[in-house]
Amino acid sequence: MEKRTVEIVLVDTCILIEILRGKSNLLKGIFDRNFAINSIVYMELLQGTRDKQGVAKLEKFLKRFDLIHIDKEISEKALKLIKTYSKSHGLIIADAMIAATAIEKDIELLTLNFKDFKFISGLKIYTP
Repeated sequence: MEKRTVEIVLVDTCILIEILRGKSNLLKGIFDRNFAINSIVYMELLQGTRDKQGVAKLEKFLKRFDLIHIDKEISEKALKLIKTYSKSHGLIIADAMIAATAIEKDIELLTLNFKDFKFISGLKIYTP
């Protein structure tokens, strides 16, 4: 039997917010994939919690995702993206870090905000 590799997909903050709001079907239909977040997505979600209970609930939820930490290569790529796209397309730091993670790890970015990323060369975007 042939061994199949499982692809990793980087999940954007907006997807997770919608799932936490009850739209759990957003990840259904994406088979043979592992889902990951980076530390920027994690921090954005933590920042949006209201209290310690919210933090505990969020952290329990996020355990199902692989966590990709920002390293030198991701940081350098994000810096290049900001230099290239912040003035012309309004790219913000968090989105640059998320896009840089996907590009550097050579994985797709799953997002609902196609417009925020569509102009970034080399980024593979998946929208549900």
